[in-house]
Amino acid sequence: MGETETYYDEKSESYDETFSVLYFNVFDAITWKYLEPYLPTDTSALVLDAGGGTGRWTVRIAKKALKVVLMDISEGMLKAAAQRIKRERVKEHVVIKKGDITRTGYPDETFDLIFCEHVLFLFKKPDIVMKELSRILKKKARLIISAQNRYVQSLVSLSEKPKSDDVRAALDILQTKKYSAMDKKGNVKIYTWAPEEFREILERNGFHVERIVGKGYTMPLRVSKELFMKKKYSQDLLDKIVEFELELSEKPDALALAGHMQAIAHKE
Repeated sequence: MGETETYYDEKSESYDETFSVLYFNVFDAITWKYLEPYLPTDTSALVLDAGGGTGRWTVRIAKKALKVVLMDISEGMLKAAAQRIKRERVKEHVVIKKGDITRTGYPDETFDLIFCEHVLFLFKKPDIVMKELSRILKKKARLIISAQNRYVQSLVSLSEKPKSDDVRAALDILQTKKYSAMDKKGNVKIYTWAPEEFREILERNGFHVERIVGKGYTMPLRVSKELFMKKKYSQDLLDKIVEFELELSEKPDALALAGHMQAIAHKE
């Protein structure tokens, strides 16, 4: 995980700027829609924000008066998280822990809920993560976790007027012969799964999948990146896109069109 840690350390100071654009405001609204109802009602419950970075979700969860462990491998991201947590006045609800989510060090059945958002794509072999999260999650407790959709990843790698080499490259992504990457050097790769593969990963690691919802239908497949990367937009536009996205999220047969997938599952 050395390359990943270095990448996020370098990005940590400006990382949160990414989330001020229209796309992530839509994305976050959907994420919260399918997270908030599953948060424990018992304020003594312990939640793990696995790979929680700068604490964007930790703060939201902590504001529900829940106890949260924020674990991340990047020292830089955790420093940014500490500042956010202090600023948002939820320090008494949060434990910040630098660590690898494949080897958390926590005892069996510690957590009442585990949230793992925008993290699984970093692992070529996701079972190592799933096994550890299953181990430290209490029986019948929920895991809410996201993954990126290989079908959409391969489609968006094509330009509007592709050449034969471009099509070949997209096919390589679809067939897992090639991967997209977070950095220009191609060091931090993006690993993706088809919807049924995502379900199978969860099930073979002892989770019962309650539902999988889609996130990111309108971009990248339809609405232009130019629009979605804007920081200034009308509230009405945001509301209408979220409404459209949520309508599709409720349709299981639309899942293959979503850029991301969010699973709600519990440990059997």
